[in-house]
Amino acid sequence: MRLTLVAALVGAGGAIAQQSPMQSLEGLPARPPVNPDVDPYPFDPFLSLRSYLRQRLPAGWWTRDPSYEAGAFVVVVHIPESWRGNPTSAMLRLCPEPSSTLWERIQVVELRPFYHQAPWPAATCRR
Repeated sequence: MRLTLVAALVGAGGAIAQQSPMQSLEGLPARPPVNPDVDPYPFDPFLSLRSYLRQRLPAGWWTRDPSYEAGAFVVVVHIPESWRGNPTSAMLRLCPEPSSTLWERIQVVELRPFYHQAPWPAATCRR
């Protein structure tokens, strides 16, 4: 019994040793390296955009997680079928105000409406 257990552990050790080591998040695009000694609470643009939109979206609206594409933070906003109006102009009303703290670290936000099961033209919010 012991010999079987030892053989199983040795066999598993070989498979474990072949796995690549865990990589840090420093190499990801749009995420500059942060020194925790300098800034223990680094700004997270994705979390900030999610919480900003969560506070401002009308009832029944929802968003996908923000992404970073071509120098802009992109958020797809899903609008319920029962809503009436122009989705692109509704996105402009969701843009952060010029005095918003988001503009301290974010340059461009693109809000892409998804309405009646189709994408609509995006609204670009700039600093």
